[in-house]
Amino acid sequence: MKKSLIALAVLATTGAAMAQSSVTLYGRLDASVGSLDQGASSDTRMFSGNLTTSRWGVMGTEDLGGGLKANFRLETAIDVTNGASANFTRASWVGLSGGFGGVTMGLRDSAFKDAFDLGNTYNLFDSEFTAGKASTEGASAVNVGNFTSRPTSQIRYDSPKFGGFSGAYSYAFDQTAGTESDIQAFHLRYAGGPLDVALGFQQQNSATAANDRDYTVLSGLYNFGAFRLSAQYQNAETASNLKDNDFAIGVSVPFGAFDLSAGIATSETKANGIKVREGSAFSLGGTYALSKRTRVYAAYLDGDTEDAAGTTATERKLYSVGVAHTF
Repeated sequence: MKKSLIALAVLATTGAAMAQSSVTLYGRLDASVGSLDQGASSDTRMFSGNLTTSRWGVMGTEDLGGGLKANFRLETAIDVTNGASANFTRASWVGLSGGFGGVTMGLRDSAFKDAFDLGNTYNLFDSEFTAGKASTEGASAVNVGNFTSRPTSQIRYDSPKFGGFSGAYSYAFDQTAGTESDIQAFHLRYAGGPLDVALGFQQQNSATAANDRDYTVLSGLYNFGAFRLSAQYQNAETASNLKDNDFAIGVSVPFGAFDLSAGIATSETKANGIKVREGSAFSLGGTYALSKRTRVYAAYLDGDTEDAAGTTATERKLYSVGVAHTF
């Protein structure tokens, strides 16, 4: 009888402990068929992750008591067309959170990326059909506008919210001996009612001082009810006097299970004040929700970049029809 009572007590204690922890398997799978024309080459094929990057991951939390929690996340991209997957290159971190906010260590989005993504929130604007992405690809001879979005060996702090205001700071340690290639970033954000706006900054130091880069972004989203409007401005500069200025605006119109989106973007790169590249792009598409987790979609993007003489440097025309499922 005593052994039974002891066993029941152990089970009850174990159950209580388990109730304080949770682990969740999640993911997104996206496959489509379409065509990609890049000027010099064109093909019709199957794509993975055109609307949303295909991925799977595991995340969890443990209640430590007193409002303190331990959290972790592991996430990797997956190619739906062939099943190929890298290691956990999208997220690999552990941390603590509580009334003070949250602290994490490992691989995850920089604080700057959060502000950048705010301008690419709905429907097409977080995908391969993002007009801003197409307009900046190739617009800079040295890819000034391509910031490091997920630095490794990063420590990050996220503040609690104060009346709609919040902020975050991240620092990625230099992993190469004898160099100073660290990355630090922050953002300030306000979210209240229909308005969501953020200002972000990221400084990337390189082993070569001339390649040091500074990024600034201002992103915003306003929900008018009948439609959602997003806009973004980004500036990127190097120590060698290369500068990018990028602007994008998009609108998303929901009605019933449908959601239609359109966006335009421009990009200009200057070297010592003289224009060397410029790009522009337009995107249009729509999704239809079959359920809360499954959507079918069709979308089109047309973008190109030109050099200072007006000669086309890169082209990108993409269309596809597909299905995306979240679990």
